[in-house]
Amino acid sequence: MCGICGQVGGAIENGRLDQALEKMVHRGPNDSGVTRFPRAALGHRRLSILDLSEAGKQPMSNERGDVWLTFNGEIYNFAELQAKLEDRHHFQSRTDSEVLLHGYEEWGIDGLLQRIRGMFAFAIWDEGDQTLYLSRDHLGKKPLYYTCLGGVFRFASTLPALVELLDETPPVSVRAVREYLTYMYVPHPHSIFDGIFKLPPASLLTYREGQQPRIEKYWRPCFVEKEIQGEEEYLERIENLLRQAVDDRLVADVSVGALLSGGVDSSLVVRLMAELTSKKVKTFSIGFQEQICNELPYARRVADICGTDHHECVLSPDMANLLPSLIFHYGEPFGDHSALPTYYAAEAAKSEVSVVLTGDGGDENFAGYGTTLAAGIAARVQGVVPRPVREAMALGLSQLERRGVRGVRRFRWVMEMARGSQVNYVFDAVGSRTFRGFGDHLWGPRLRASDFSVSPDDWYESLWREAGDVSPVDRALFVDLLTYLPGDLLVKTDVASMAHSLEARSPFLDQRICELSSRMPAEVKLRQWQPKYLLKKLAARYLPDDVIYRRKQGFSLPTSAWLRTDLGDALELLQTDVACSRGWFEPAVVRQLIDDHRSGRRDHGQRLWLLLNFELWQLMFLDKQLEPGDDVFALCGRSVKRQAA
Repeated sequence: MCGICGQVGGAIENGRLDQALEKMVHRGPNDSGVTRFPRAALGHRRLSILDLSEAGKQPMSNERGDVWLTFNGEIYNFAELQAKLEDRHHFQSRTDSEVLLHGYEEWGIDGLLQRIRGMFAFAIWDEGDQTLYLSRDHLGKKPLYYTCLGGVFRFASTLPALVELLDETPPVSVRAVREYLTYMYVPHPHSIFDGIFKLPPASLLTYREGQQPRIEKYWRPCFVEKEIQGEEEYLERIENLLRQAVDDRLVADVSVGALLSGGVDSSLVVRLMAELTSKKVKTFSIGFQEQICNELPYARRVADICGTDHHECVLSPDMANLLPSLIFHYGEPFGDHSALPTYYAAEAAKSEVSVVLTGDGGDENFAGYGTTLAAGIAARVQGVVPRPVREAMALGLSQLERRGVRGVRRFRWVMEMARGSQVNYVFDAVGSRTFRGFGDHLWGPRLRASDFSVSPDDWYESLWREAGDVSPVDRALFVDLLTYLPGDLLVKTDVASMAHSLEARSPFLDQRICELSSRMPAEVKLRQWQPKYLLKKLAARYLPDDVIYRRKQGFSLPTSAWLRTDLGDALELLQTDVACSRGWFEPAVVRQLIDDHRSGRRDHGQRLWLLLNFELWQLMFLDKQLEPGDDVFALCGRSVKRQAA
């Protein structure tokens, strides 16, 4: 796991590449390197996982020195591919990196991408053809930013590193701000800055100086073609693939552990790890003082069952003083509040191991989310309830929720999806986490003056149609795989782990598991309205029912409670003269949100978390008034005093 950067065209300044690499030192603390060509340059920071010797140093070249690679990630089938290549190519290391170089020489870039399995973002510079190839893995586990600003092509693993390669910081994208407030993150292909883009997952970018970048998809999950088999046959296939995926991800020349939440997915991964390795597995769990969010007892039970060397950490509100560090590592606004516990879980794990396995991907592949269940129920409702009745029910449930009536939110999910002529699947349909429905009041002059002819929901709706003639459950899974998974969950895991120079691997995100799941009928994954029905049946072979069939909690943070108590002072940052003068939001509406939340009249915890993270990001990356090591509580104290003065 590493950090990469580079440039094609323009004046290649020695200091710029070094500065960009310095911004990514956490992604690769073991080594760094830069290789320059007449019209291009590649940079690399190394986190040594396979072949810890100098032979694994990057940028890396083929024997002739005319093809060069800078690579971030892991190729899990590298040994198999190397066996096919070593008769015709000389390997100088035991790294998976070298397979990319010789695979490109042997099969070309398209043939290489069709053969590799892993998590990756890499750049290949072909000096003979004067061509740059950039690519990301199938589901977007590894990040890659690029830009053609100033007529020069530049790329990097992180946004702060890429900005170091530019003459000046680009303006903030108003569209990206709107999308952030809708999704809690800025979705690909956009970034928070105008003119800087994220390469989408499963994409190949080809660039030659003087031309526009060409981007092509090399893979897409397909839910249209189904394989009809019995339940037991599916279980055997899933078990075999998952066991192989876990085994593949145990290969390392450093110590390997696991993040254990106590949920089905991570528990099943840990159980298989315990069977596949002779060493005692080290597991790491994060909990909270607030029992409603605390899953430590479940994780502890699984650790006992699997006989792991278990480590726990309990978070308290004062740990939020590292918010500036999180803001720096994300590089752009990121509002998923579970980023904080994920960050601490990675920090705890790094003290013992260099690689962790996670349960990421189980929900997206096997229908584990409430929204997926709601999509299935909504389709049934549309078949039996007339549209005027559906619309009236959706309106009535919305009014009840606004009045604070408990227990109606899940019903409102279903009716919001079912109210139209077709199932309406968009992120946060009921507006409980983001600013859906608040825009007319909250938007300040900068947002009101912008052209919003393109709705942020167009992205979800276009993917819903692209999924093909399949069930609403399969459509929802397709959309989640291409939106929420790469835009939120995988960003959260990558940033949190790499902030501590820790590599995170996700067996459930093996492309073979994703492809098998997509070929399975929806009713096998979601039977009798039981989320993850088939995966839970598999887990029952290894774990007790009270672990498998307990209520899903998710890896969340007691944001609302903290913002009413210990972390509440931080909200004053949203009311400083600087914040109010930015023009993004109406100060009076922001104050109303804060007052309503503090009084308990409404729960705006997640919305206020979005605003707070956005303001901290601006203080750091635009105003240069905030450093990663600053204490957010001290910052709040200064702000309160300054405002009072």
